[in-house]
Amino acid sequence: MGAERKLTLLHRIEYALTRTIIFFAGLLPLRCALALGACLGWTAWSILGIRKKIVIMNLRLAFPDRSQRELDRIGLHSYMNSGRFMLEFARQNRMGENYITKHVTVEDPEALDALKALSGAIIITGHFGNWELFGVACRYKLGDVAFLVGRQSNGLVDAYINRMRSIHGIELYNRRSAVKGVLKSMRRGGYVCWLSDQDAGDSGVVIDFFGYPASTPRGAAAFSVKLGVPVVPAVLVREGKGPDHRLVIGKPVYPDRNLSPEEAEKEVTQKYTTQLEQVIIRNPELYWWAHRRWKTTGMYGNREREAPVNNLEGKENEE
Repeated sequence: MGAERKLTLLHRIEYALTRTIIFFAGLLPLRCALALGACLGWTAWSILGIRKKIVIMNLRLAFPDRSQRELDRIGLHSYMNSGRFMLEFARQNRMGENYITKHVTVEDPEALDALKALSGAIIITGHFGNWELFGVACRYKLGDVAFLVGRQSNGLVDAYINRMRSIHGIELYNRRSAVKGVLKSMRRGGYVCWLSDQDAGDSGVVIDFFGYPASTPRGAAAFSVKLGVPVVPAVLVREGKGPDHRLVIGKPVYPDRNLSPEEAEKEVTQKYTTQLEQVIIRNPELYWWAHRRWKTTGMYGNREREAPVNNLEGKENEE
């Protein structure tokens, strides 16, 4: 391990707590686990106020015409959904093909058939619904699926989480192996999934998101333009408060060969981001609003000083 991966006592404690929580979560009946997760999300929002100020700023930008009461409601339900997601992920090693068949329906079977007919595609999702279960659903609905993942600072937790992901036969690529991995998957007609909806800093491509310029990772569009493969946005929409989900597959976005590579990358990124935005508008309570999405483009201005500050704010984990 390099210096950034050096293990400390806190890392080992965090790892032990993670294993313990996952073990006990697995003992609970499914719906009890989901109810507990919702309670944890309610506590994080209503009692602890973790990152509440950031969420409200983002919601004000995205939905300027909605009342403060409605924004609070969206924020609360976003946290409750995230709590359910966490407890679901703790049980992910139990969620095999039978589970996906029972609890995940496809909104448009023809869209799934069209996706299967493609000889390789990049599937983009966001921090929406249960994005970890999304990968598992894609694996059992599409077959040859790989996932591009980030890396946790705690090497023990990182390795354990990746084992939870790969138990279903999902191949994992990190930033170092992404280029070779994506090329390998595309050559064999497979699918590579990753999340592309957070601030990408100075290296991102700036496109429109909810009417404001947002720096967005360019990786998906860069591969699309280079390889000529489509980018397909898709999400997993939770149905109600239980374990049932709906797989929503968007329209494939192809690069325009008449544009320069830079222009084509921006167009591809804008088109798939717009499709994700439309899903978020329809289901805002399923999106994770706690990331500073418009940080690089300076859209917050004085909003951070204007927003309520009577809540604790958790440490930001930017991917």
